[in-house]
Order: sequence, then C-alpha cells, then structure tokens
Amino acid sequence: MSPRIANITIHAEDPPELARFWAAVMGYPEPAGWPAELEAELRAAGMDDDDLTERAIAWDDDPQHPRFFFTRYQHERRQRNRMHIDLTPSSAGHADRAAVEAEADRLVALGASVEKVLTEPWGPYEEFAIMMRDPEGNEFCVQ
Repeated sequence: MSPRIANITIHAEDPPELARFWAAVMGYPEPAGWPAELEAELRAAGMDDDDLTERAIAWDDDPQHPRFFFTRYQHERRQRNRMHIDLTPSSAGHADRAAVEAEADRLVALGASVEKVLTEPWGPYEEFAIMMRDPEGNEFCVQ
C-alpha cells in the first residue's frame, strides 16, 4: 500500500488564526474550533483554553482534499522554508497570467503578502509564478 499525505503541517504562532487564513485560501469552511465531543474529551484530560489553541485544522472533511494542520511553534525561524505549497487557480493544470494575478490579489485581500514575481524561463517554457507569504511569513507560490 502506498502512503497518502495525512496533513500539511505548518508551525504557527497563532494556530487558530492561521487556520482561518488557509481555510479561506482553500475555500474550506471557517474553522469553528474542535468538535464538541473531542473538546469535552480534551478538557476532561485536563486541557484548558490555551492548550486547545495550541493546534488547529483547516479542512472541508473531504478525504480527497488536503488537510492543513497548525501547531504552535514559538522558536525563532533560522532559515527560509525548505518546502512550500504551490497553488493554482486552474482545475485544468496551467493557469494564465491573468488568473494567477487575480488569485494573488484575492490572497492579498485575505492577508497574504507578495514576496516577488518569478518570470524566469525554464528551458523552452515560460515560468510565471508569484511567491507569497501567509500572515506569519510562511512561503507559498501561486502559479
């Protein structure tokens, strides 16, 4: 059996807030906290409000869609991301410049920032992508 990706995990200073951002990016429902039954179990195990905000999820409960998992990380970042997410506004694979720019504008309105525009060719192919950062500085691209 081949593995599947269970979570895309992102270290966050404010997991619930970053989960709200990524839920909006992906078109998922806004996270509403933990399900009541799970929250009751966690509280019965001694967890308080601060403990419950140490982690958050952005997902639409569809196993075919990626689940984003956020966990509090309060250490200084020492280097740029070694891995990042690439998004496309196209369901057909390749998006044109106008679609990429429109998606980047939508993400800026949600709280992302533009790092730089990438226009270098790769062999005979034109590359056009916009490198962005989420509200906590994590890199991702729209292409």
